[in-house]
Amino acid sequence: MQKPVQLRSSVNQNYFEEWELRGDCSMLNLMQINAQFFRVLLGIALVCLLVDPSWAQRQFVFVTGIPPLRDGAHAGADFDGDGDEDVFVSGRAEDGTLHTVLYKFLRRRVVQLGPLAKPEVYADYQQVPFFKTSVMKGSVTWHDMNGDSRPDLVVTGLTISGYTPDNSEILTPSTSIYLNKGTDDFGIVPNHGLPGVYNSKVAAGDFNGDGFQDLVIGGQSANGPVFNVWIGDSLQRFVPGPTSFSGVQPSSISVADVDQDNDLDFIVAGVDAAGIASIKLFVNDGNAQFTEAETSLPNLYFGGTAFGDIDFDGDPDLLINGGHLDPVFMRGETSLFMNDGAGHFSKAQTNFKGLYGGGVSLIDLDRDTDADVFSWGIETLNQIGSEQITVSENIDTYFLPIGSAPSILNGSVAWFDYDGNGRKDAFLAGDRDGVRSMFIYEF
Repeated sequence: MQKPVQLRSSVNQNYFEEWELRGDCSMLNLMQINAQFFRVLLGIALVCLLVDPSWAQRQFVFVTGIPPLRDGAHAGADFDGDGDEDVFVSGRAEDGTLHTVLYKFLRRRVVQLGPLAKPEVYADYQQVPFFKTSVMKGSVTWHDMNGDSRPDLVVTGLTISGYTPDNSEILTPSTSIYLNKGTDDFGIVPNHGLPGVYNSKVAAGDFNGDGFQDLVIGGQSANGPVFNVWIGDSLQRFVPGPTSFSGVQPSSISVADVDQDNDLDFIVAGVDAAGIASIKLFVNDGNAQFTEAETSLPNLYFGGTAFGDIDFDGDPDLLINGGHLDPVFMRGETSLFMNDGAGHFSKAQTNFKGLYGGGVSLIDLDRDTDADVFSWGIETLNQIGSEQITVSENIDTYFLPIGSAPSILNGSVAWFDYDGNGRKDAFLAGDRDGVRSMFIYEF
C-alpha cells in the first residue's frame, strides 16, 4: 500500500493573482447604445463594476495530501455522498513510482499569516486505500456503471507488468473498472472485456437504450491504436458495438444528443496511425450503430471538445480548441459552433484566444444558468510561459473575456466542486515552469 503524503503545491500563490479583469468599460460608445444590445452592455457594465459575487470570489487554493504527478490524469466525484467532491489521480510521482490513488476531501482551510497578509487557502485531502492497478499516461473517469446511483471508476493507462534483466520497466496497457461499494471501498470488475489502452480517453453513455452504460474508448493498445464503442450489460461485461471505426488516438471525446432524437451521439478529436489530425462527429441510430456526419469542423491537432447549450434553445452547441500546422509554429484556435437542432453545426462569430494542447469546457461558472467558455492550453511554442487558462462570460451569447491565468503543461484540468459550495472549481495537475504542480482555481 502506498504511504500517504503531505505535500504543499509548489505553485506560487501569485499565479492566481495574475488573473486580469478584461471587461473594458472605456470601449463602450454610449452613442451606439440601442435596445437590441442593452442587455449585453448592461452585463458588461456589471462585470466592470465587479458586482458579480461569484467572480469576486475567485482565488488560488493550495492542495495538500496529494503528490504532484507527471504523465497523469485525474477526475472528481462525490463518491461517499457527503456533499463535496473527492479526486482520483494517476501518474508518476517524483520518486519514479506509479501513483494511482483515491483521495477524500477533508476540509477547506484558511491560514492568516499576519494581520496585513493575504490569507492562504488550503484543500486538505486524505488517501482512501483499496486494491487497484497503478497506471500512468491514461485517463480517469467517473460513471455510475451499475445503476446504484453511486459514481464508479473507469481507469486506463500503462502499468508495470515486470522488469527486464537490466531492471528496465516492462509497461503494459491496462483498463480497470472499480465499482463503488458505498463504504470507502471499491471492488474491481474482472473479465470486463475492454482492451487495455494508454494515451487514451474514455466517455460513457447508454448508446443502445437498454439501460446499461456503454463506453467509447480510444487510445494505444499493445497492438496499435484502437477506437470503438463497447456495449455493456448488467454485469459490466463489454463487447464491441456493431460499428467499425478506424483506429485513433483521441485527445478528447464528448457525448451528447446532437440531433435531438433521444439517443446519444459523440464527437472525437485525435490523430490516426499516420499522425493525421481530425475532429469527427458520429450520429447514433438508437441501436449503437453510428454514422460519421458531414461537418465543417477544422481538423485540429491536440483538439479539445465540449458540448453545452449556449443559446437556451434546448440543443447542445459545440466548443473546440486545438492547433493548426503552420510553416514554422503551430497556431492555436478556439471556436464555437452553433447547433441548428438537427445536429448541423455552423461557426459563430467569436474572438476567443486560440489555444492548443489543453482542452475546453462549457460550464456555468457564475451561476446565472448559462454556459460560460473556459479554454486552456498553449498559445504558441515560440513564447516561454504562454500556457494559460482563459475565461469568457456568456451574456446573451455575447462573450465577454473575463480574464486569464497561468496553466500547466503535460497534465490535465478537471472541473468539479471540490468543497461542496455549489460552484465548480478548476483542479489542475501538471508541469508549471518545469515544476510538477497541483493546485485549484476556486470559483
